Amino acid sequence: MQSIRQRGFTLIKVMLLSSVASVVVFAAFKDTLVQERLSGNYQKDLNARLLAEKGVIERGQALKAALTNNPNLTLEQAVQQIGAGLGSGELDGTSFDAQLSVNGDEVAIASLGQRYDDQAQARMISYFKYTPPERSSVFQNAVTGCKGVNLAGSGLVDSYDSTQGSYEETRTSNGDVNTVIGDADVVLNGHSPIMGDVKASGILYLKGSSPVVGTVQSNTGIDISAGSGVRVDGDVLTQGFVKHNGGQITGILRANGDVTMKWGAEILNQNRAELDIMYGGSGSFQSSHVQDGLHYSADRFNVNPEVEAVRVYDPSSPDYDPNDPDKECDPLALPLNMSSVIDSNNSYADFSVGAQTDYVFTPAEGRYIRGGSSTWSSSPADIYLFQHLTQNHGQGNGSSEYVFGMKNMKLTSDGTITIEGGDVIWLVDGDLKMTGHTSITIKAGSSLAIFVTGKVDFGASAVVVTEREGLTDSGFPSLSIFSSYSGQNGVTMRGASSMYAVVYAPVTSIAMRGSGQFYGTIRGATIDATGGSGVHFDEALKNFNLGNGGVTTPAKLEFMGWRFESGEDYQAPDEEEE
Repeated sequence: MQSIRQRGFTLIKVMLLSSVASVVVFAAFKDTLVQERLSGNYQKDLNARLLAEKGVIERGQALKAALTNNPNLTLEQAVQQIGAGLGSGELDGTSFDAQLSVNGDEVAIASLGQRYDDQAQARMISYFKYTPPERSSVFQNAVTGCKGVNLAGSGLVDSYDSTQGSYEETRTSNGDVNTVIGDADVVLNGHSPIMGDVKASGILYLKGSSPVVGTVQSNTGIDISAGSGVRVDGDVLTQGFVKHNGGQITGILRANGDVTMKWGAEILNQNRAELDIMYGGSGSFQSSHVQDGLHYSADRFNVNPEVEAVRVYDPSSPDYDPNDPDKECDPLALPLNMSSVIDSNNSYADFSVGAQTDYVFTPAEGRYIRGGSSTWSSSPADIYLFQHLTQNHGQGNGSSEYVFGMKNMKLTSDGTITIEGGDVIWLVDGDLKMTGHTSITIKAGSSLAIFVTGKVDFGASAVVVTEREGLTDSGFPSLSIFSSYSGQNGVTMRGASSMYAVVYAPVTSIAMRGSGQFYGTIRGATIDATGGSGVHFDEALKNFNLGNGGVTTPAKLEFMGWRFESGEDYQAPDEEEE
């Protein structure tokens, strides 16, 4: 009987232990379930965060790509182009929605990452600083003579800004003169003041009687002829020699080579730099050449200075070749690509306007308004230089340019041509010549762009009138001439009347023989000005958006910081406070 009772108690103990174990197991199951749910929620939150980061990364990369592919887009235009970003993750039920906003130069990318819709949400906001692209326009100077400049006339070289007003209202001293190719000299041999810097890759000769109001700089040497008064109203900098034969330098002199100063030559050092002069070679001075009682021949002055070289090449040139510096005059690679603009196998015919004949060109057609009756329709083309410009032509095909092709263009006697109604483009596979009392009038808001393979000659009595100077609303200059001619005197201007133009003739010489004033900019292999024509650089032309748009350094997006918000903090874009 006792044995039976013992066995019964054992059974009860086993049942009690089993019950306790069951309670423990169920408690462990519950804890495990809670932990599993916590882990799942954490995993969902982590997935939401990763999706939010993915949205930021994808939108940031898309924005960078848009700015790189088209550097002429503004930040706002790039953001508008790529729009919002909607996407999904690799797991089912994962998605993101990235929105961009702009505030000045700051870009905010707000990305909402979600897992199973509202079960897990995370919003990441990243901030980027936008740095616009750096530009170096082809048209930075009044006069660019790649292989040399000879200014022997009596006209003033200076600058103004047609976007701010007339020449008389906005005159400035940025009428720079420079050369591009190594050992290209600049000779200033007239009575024309230069209101701007002069940079020569070769020797700079100052032989005229008028001053240079700016810095003069040379890689080879600077030769200042005998004279009196101010010769350089600025600094004299060279990696070579200096011969200072007379007159005043109002700034300082720095030369890596030899320096010779004659009687009557002075360095005024008006900005009170520590030393009037520094030179790395030998020095030849007169007894009057002292600073603070110390002669210029003293060791204190005979120290090789650091002089920046005149830049003699353009690495951004599409045709850049360091072994062929002649190409460096042509950053637009015009002769190389002229065949894509004017087909050498074309069937163009000569075009002329003669005595008692008036002709009108619009972008769509050309027609006689006196002396004839035929009309001429333009045809579509693709001009590589205008890839970032939209011609105002009024045609249905906005992506193409509309052009008039001719073999030779001649305007004679008292014939006239009027340009109106938008941006007109001529392709001249030959010479362009104006003789007699002829005129071309470009109406306000219109422009004329001329591509020419032969010579351009504006006669002494020829007149080119631009009713409004500068760039049109579509970005074209009132008159622009692009020449691929490679012989001598490819562009000659003889007129006595004023003229506004962009002249780009990188492989031929430009001769200025007239007495009229020239407004705009000139770039040629060599520039030879012997008339009384002044050159007045229109600084608005720095914004003439040709080729790659002048971009030397692309736009940048710099990461500034980020923060996360929980899904509870998120508001849809249309619910956010203004």
